[in-house]
Amino acid sequence: MPDTDLVQTGISGLDAIFLGGIPRTNTILVQGFAGSGKTIMGLEFIYRGITEFNEPGMVVVFETHPHKLLRDGASFGWDLAALQEAKKLQIIYTTPQVLDQELRSPNSLLLETALEMGAKRIFIDGAGLLIPPENVSMSGPGSYRELLRELMDALNRENLTTMLSHELSVLPNSLAISEIADFLADTVIQLNRYRQDRRSLRSIEIIKSRGQDYESGEHTLRITSKKGLEVFRRVQAPVRRNAPQPSSAERSAIGVEVLDTLIGGGIFDGSTTMVIGVSGVGKTVLGTQLLREGALKQGKRGLLVSLDEHPAQIIRNAETIGLNLGDQVASGEIQIIFESPQELDVDSHFAKIVETIEKYGIQRMVIDGMTSYSTALENPRVYRDFFHALVAYSKNRLMTSFFNYENPEFLGVSTYMPDFPVSSIVDNIILLNMAELNSTIHRCLTVVKARGSKHEFETREFVIGQGGIKLLPKDEKSPKPLPFQSYSSILSRAPTRFQTPARTNGAPAGD
Repeated sequence: MPDTDLVQTGISGLDAIFLGGIPRTNTILVQGFAGSGKTIMGLEFIYRGITEFNEPGMVVVFETHPHKLLRDGASFGWDLAALQEAKKLQIIYTTPQVLDQELRSPNSLLLETALEMGAKRIFIDGAGLLIPPENVSMSGPGSYRELLRELMDALNRENLTTMLSHELSVLPNSLAISEIADFLADTVIQLNRYRQDRRSLRSIEIIKSRGQDYESGEHTLRITSKKGLEVFRRVQAPVRRNAPQPSSAERSAIGVEVLDTLIGGGIFDGSTTMVIGVSGVGKTVLGTQLLREGALKQGKRGLLVSLDEHPAQIIRNAETIGLNLGDQVASGEIQIIFESPQELDVDSHFAKIVETIEKYGIQRMVIDGMTSYSTALENPRVYRDFFHALVAYSKNRLMTSFFNYENPEFLGVSTYMPDFPVSSIVDNIILLNMAELNSTIHRCLTVVKARGSKHEFETREFVIGQGGIKLLPKDEKSPKPLPFQSYSSILSRAPTRFQTPARTNGAPAGD
């Protein structure tokens, strides 16, 4: 459908859910229980139409006094009074009966006003109140169905894009009334308000929209002070693309010696890597190093996403080992996103990640703390969909991404990701582990998987010091072999020391 045939609501994120907008001739019904945001949506639909698309509008209310609308609009930064003075907005406070008479009259003052001001949009708040008290039947002459249909036809003849709000309730006739309104309207938007533990959340769902395709399912809805409504597309929905997923044959050095040595010199652009290890083994240090070296050595802007540590703490900890992350953050070469897992909303969180990537041209991303997402997102399906969406988005942008996952095992690993097995969809797997040799804990690194790379399968010891993570040298000719060269089964719970060759007359066998 051509863009000129679509009406854009102007509400943040909503037009994207409608894949550009709503067909111009459609009558829009917004329904939901009290407090779900119906009136705010209608008011913003009119306000954005005036201020962003030069489409004057009218608001008809039956129960809410106009001065309250002006007050509520001001809390979002909308100067509705000024728009009224400029003859761009008209708020009409009336009764359902008077509105019915106005639309039936050949000399309708309401329609004359709409014509004079060049109105293109109208919002009627409370379509359920149009039920005539003398005839509450659902069909037949004078019924709610007939009245609602006549209302829609009259406004359509005047080329007004109409939005109606309808409050759902538990009253006896509520279901029947709702079904009639749903049937007659071209586009139906359902707003929901629900409790999750002790939090109050809102969502939005498009029930139907004639003449177009749209993003189905339940999306996140927020009411934000000084802004208005914000809609965040559900993260599990597939990205609509006509082109196939891109793939690059270009390989880039990671820029971190410890990985470039073991992984074979580099990884494909757009690849995804899972870094798995116990708490304290060095995952965050490695992530910081990956971003910093990428920015300094390759000019690749980076993004660090964390649910575990505040940016100030991440920068402080990096500085203690000589990684001056603060300079790259200050210059904009590296961005940090931090959100509390207790208040995490996955749809808005994903949207924030995408917005940051596109705004700053991010080429390398580290998600530090995938395990925290499993805590914040109680539904395993949502958790899994979030990860799949991140991987798909990264690959579509040919952005190199690293995901840090905390394995609950301490010594020895029985499964990489016991609560969320996704090892098959990532390109590379790096295992960081701790091994106990005699009475000392050693850190070790193993490249378990590296698609398209000639990587080493040998477990190597590393240390964390000034400059970050470094591999200990490997010297097979040394008369005193390094600790890992003296043991087998390093990744098991019980590494085995190689047997010392038998001696004859005090000399090693074979001398």
